[in-house]
Amino acid sequence: MAKRLFAALTRTLARLVQPVTLHVSRPRFLLGGTLVLAVLVLGVSAAASPTPTTCNGLCQCWYWEHYRWEDGRYVTSGPCLQGCVGACQGVNNCVQVPGQGGCGPICACRNADCRPTPTPAPTQPPPPTDVACPLIDKVNLIPPAISKPTFEPDYPVVLAQDPTKYGFKIHLVFTGGRYEHWIQRLWQGECLVWSTPEPGKEASCLKHEYTCENRCVECYDDPLNLGLIHMRLADSSLAWINGELQARYPGAHPQEGLPHSWDIKGVQNKMRYDAWWTYKPGQPDSTSSGPIDPGIHGGRIVITTKGTPKSAPQTVQTGYSVPVYLPDSTIVK
Repeated sequence: MAKRLFAALTRTLARLVQPVTLHVSRPRFLLGGTLVLAVLVLGVSAAASPTPTTCNGLCQCWYWEHYRWEDGRYVTSGPCLQGCVGACQGVNNCVQVPGQGGCGPICACRNADCRPTPTPAPTQPPPPTDVACPLIDKVNLIPPAISKPTFEPDYPVVLAQDPTKYGFKIHLVFTGGRYEHWIQRLWQGECLVWSTPEPGKEASCLKHEYTCENRCVECYDDPLNLGLIHMRLADSSLAWINGELQARYPGAHPQEGLPHSWDIKGVQNKMRYDAWWTYKPGQPDSTSSGPIDPGIHGGRIVITTKGTPKSAPQTVQTGYSVPVYLPDSTIVK
């Protein structure tokens, strides 16, 4: 009987414009109210208990502002906007009866207030304070590198006096850059002491191992993206060709078409590049003439990296020089 009365009284209504009569006799209502009040008291008591519950204890209900008892029944009118306190009895189940928790005749309760109580996360023991470990936070930006270029043969000669048309080769060795973010502090390791688990629960760690280490927390390689060789004849070589050499060989003049620049193939996306770069007719590209003019061939070797999520592209360069000789002369200026 009490359950039937409770179901009738907790039916949700949004608003009533005309007066509504609730047909509940005074004795039956008082008996049902007494039973539901007992359930409410037990529910609130359980919610206040330190024993874990399945949901939070209190919830929101509303009742009609205007009501009166007339001929053994409630008569209500006006909007249903007055708030009062209900009690959670299970998940998504907010209940209340008239006259309890500050409520009049109930028109609605918010079941969403009755949610499962989250299980608190186990408390982790703090790091020890008696271990000396100075905090170090440092960023290293390592640039790319170009090893000192070498060349072969030892004495390159002009193509007109070289039946093999060998030209010359330059040994190129490049290394990409790197971004490193290092932090020295106490780092948590394995668990040394575990708790005794309660039935149906997992054990928690009571004591961890801590070590003082300097770790790279953000580390990125910065690979190569572009390589260039810029070549020209040295000023002293141009002056020698247009002066002393021209006096010895009338009509001599620079013919090689320098200065010129070439892309270095096979560099992109590599952290290390190690190869010989050839300069002769048709290499490094179809427009190359090779060493036609005698003198110092040199200039700059330039490499650029791709960059990392934490750093911009980096560019470095170095100089080089290769002397090209005439077979009938060891004079190179």
